[in-house]
Amino acid sequence: MLLDMTIANFRSVKSAQTISFEAVRDNRFPESKVVEVTEKLKLIKTAAIIGPNGAGKSTFVRALEALKGIVCATEETENPLQILSGTSFAYSEEKGQPATIIIRVLVDRDEESGEPTIAQYTLVSDREKIFEETLYHLQGRSKRMMFERKVDENSLLLDQQALTYTYRWGKMYRGDKKRLVGKVDEKHSFLAASAQKGSETTGLLYSWLSDSLHLLPMGVSNISEKYLINRLSEHPEWVQQLINFLWSVDITDIRDIRVKDERIIFVHTNVTQHYASYFSLESLSLRRLCLMGVAFFDAFIRNQTLVIDDFGMLLHPNVLCHIVEIFEASNIGYGSQMLLVDCNPSLLKPGLLRRDGVYFAEKNSESATVYFSLANFKYSRSKDKTQSQYMNGAFGALPILSEFCFVDTSKDKEE
Repeated sequence: MLLDMTIANFRSVKSAQTISFEAVRDNRFPESKVVEVTEKLKLIKTAAIIGPNGAGKSTFVRALEALKGIVCATEETENPLQILSGTSFAYSEEKGQPATIIIRVLVDRDEESGEPTIAQYTLVSDREKIFEETLYHLQGRSKRMMFERKVDENSLLLDQQALTYTYRWGKMYRGDKKRLVGKVDEKHSFLAASAQKGSETTGLLYSWLSDSLHLLPMGVSNISEKYLINRLSEHPEWVQQLINFLWSVDITDIRDIRVKDERIIFVHTNVTQHYASYFSLESLSLRRLCLMGVAFFDAFIRNQTLVIDDFGMLLHPNVLCHIVEIFEASNIGYGSQMLLVDCNPSLLKPGLLRRDGVYFAEKNSESATVYFSLANFKYSRSKDKTQSQYMNGAFGALPILSEFCFVDTSKDKEE
């Protein structure tokens, strides 16, 4: 499970900004919306980033995407860091400075004490080289270094073609060390190389990034259909579940969903007549709902962290809220989480999300994105007017609107 992630000098974010799933202690917030890891550590099931268009809401999603892409790249990928192209903060005084991504993930529990093991991974990199890479394991008050990899400053000053790194390993590190040092170049992560060689230590976080972190596609590409085909072929019983899911949001004319010749086919009917339609010909809203439904089913049977950008795109506000309620109600037993990114204030509906799970995004005076929590504002459970307060500007993170009038300059040229 994801505890938090901090990013700096990445896309629209300049100074370090953090989004956290860690629940605050406040008896006004519903306990049903958290997963209890220990008595002191509880993690939120559903969090959201809300703000105006262009505020940098999606920057957090892109950071997760970049981290997963870099760490999970195959050895054959020539330069996985290219995913960072154009990510350095655009308004920085010093151009080309590396981006920083720090992530904390619950990866295991100690067999004897039952204490959770939290992996804290730091990556500092630009699109050409990794400057720093460290992994710590946190247990209770103990912080144990697993490995540390930092670029040798002398090799940077000398502008060598092949950079050299200094390495340190903690006593608890389990996996190849010296044999890997000379094989991992400046464009590939040691975490990936070590995990792919079977390291018990790095394998835990690597598995979470590769298998549990799911960044849902938009629904417009072949990737979306391939994902649905894969999951429905492996779980044919989900076809009826998906039909029922669509019925729950008032899409009631679909009677069957079939996989044929590597394509998804929907069978529509209106009692007396029916017709078939390919996935690619259906509305974007239906395709997105199918993706969300199947991703939800995955999260209900195994630990997943779902990240959905533009969550409410083409969805009715009532539908948007209802499918969040479905996720919350059915997400029991596996500790799955969901991060929603959207500009729709319907997500502020009373009782839908915990206040400590809602973050706002806006641009500051430097045009840099800042995130801040709704839990920082005063709150009365008996008089929850969060939606109207937001729309009236109580929390910020609203678009500043001004008049616009199109001027047809072509007429002046003709005259």
